[in-house]
This record gives sequence, structure tokens and C-alpha cells, in this order.
Amino acid sequence: MSAKSTDPALILRNAVEMEIQGKEFYERGAEKMRNQRGKEMFLSLVKQERVHVDILEDQLNRFVHDKVWLSLKQLKSGAPATKISVFQDKDIKKIEIGPNAGELDVIKLGMEVEKKSVEYYRAAGNDLQDKNAKDIFNWLVAQEAGHLTVLQAEYDYRTKSGFYMGDPEFNLEVM
Repeated sequence: MSAKSTDPALILRNAVEMEIQGKEFYERGAEKMRNQRGKEMFLSLVKQERVHVDILEDQLNRFVHDKVWLSLKQLKSGAPATKISVFQDKDIKKIEIGPNAGELDVIKLGMEVEKKSVEYYRAAGNDLQDKNAKDIFNWLVAQEAGHLTVLQAEYDYRTKSGFYMGDPEFNLEVM
């Protein structure tokens, strides 16, 4: 997925919308989980997406008013613990979370969304020239890749198809 624009304000607006929709997706996903561990995983992702929204909204406001990119450190210190979105991607739109959708369906959709988010943020980081902008989008790539790893581990555990980490020995969030 390409950022499709080199306008920093539009890229930031798109990123904010993606994170808001991601948070809402994970809230709906948590409601679908009967398994407590799965529910907790989705609720944790809700909190992480909320932090991403706060950071991106702060940067968007700064950029719109001052035309400046703050450093990732500055943005994170202030963040509490026409839109393009991966949720509008035709391949993702085809996947509905209907009333009969199972937990594995929700997890698989989450994995697809995270893959698309990584692609978008990577492209956005490549399209922007400012070092602080690149740092922000590289951080988002790492964040979304961490979410993908968590979802993949849960999927593998439930399908007995891969390695499951169990209780976390380390945090995949890059702060």
C-alpha cells in the first residue's frame, strides 16, 4: 500500500484515521473474544492504538500550525499511556466481521490490517524528507509489526500451526 501523497498534512490525517479505525476494530474484536487471553490481547491493542492516535494528532496539529515536525521523543513525552485507510482497502473491505464470525476470523483480519498498516507507514516514511517525520513513521512500522507478531502468535497457538509465546517475556512495543 502506497502513501499516495507526499503532502505531510494529508499523510498525517490518513495515519490518524487509520489508528482511530484500528482502535475501533480492536474494540469490536475484543467483544468477539470468548477466550479471556484473546480478549486481553485485543484490549491491549486498543490502548496501544490510542497512544498512536494521540502522538499522530499532536504532530498533525504542530505541522498544520507551525509547519514543523517534532522529534519522536518530544511527541512521546506529551502522549498519554479525504482519508485513506487500510480499512478502505478493497481486500480488507471484503472481510466482514459478521455476527457469526469466529475468533480466528477476527484475528486473521487483524493480521491483514497490520500488514497493510506496515506497508502504508513504510511508504509514508520513504516519501517524507524530514528526519523527524521519517523517525515517526519508522516507529509506527515497528509498532504495527509488533502488533502483527502478537496476532500471529495467537493465531499460531490456536491453530497449533506455529510458535506461541505464552506469557510475554518482553514487550514488543518499541518506546
